[in-house]
Amino acid sequence: MNKKQEQQILDYYSITDKYIRSKTHSNAHQSVFTKESDNYQWLVLEQKSQCEVEVRQTDSHGTITVRDNCELTRNIPKCVGVERLCEGTNFQIPFNADEINLIYQFGEQDKAETCASLSAILPQVKDSNTKQIASEREPTA
Repeated sequence: MNKKQEQQILDYYSITDKYIRSKTHSNAHQSVFTKESDNYQWLVLEQKSQCEVEVRQTDSHGTITVRDNCELTRNIPKCVGVERLCEGTNFQIPFNADEINLIYQFGEQDKAETCASLSAILPQVKDSNTKQIASEREPTA
């Protein structure tokens, strides 16, 4: 992974607070980033192969809440696998490639906003798989 690819991935996860490279924990196989005021929130970019990177992000308690797999093609990291911790439980929720694509295109700050965005695009969706995924994600009251 080159510096440009690393920065592109880092920018995606550094939404509000910026991550800072940890010289202590980074090595040839992984880049570790921490938040300046928090010892528990880490972002780890681990090189799995020449074209694969696993991204792990922890919350303020040190629990891994995100595990994404990126493919490095043509200097552009492409997310090919996403897992998110299900709130209030101890298991991860895997997403398929079509769901990942929709999340990155129409994902909002929370589930209700994301579902509203997906509902808004339903009339224009022609692909049956996309239409099925978008219509199955109705918000619960």
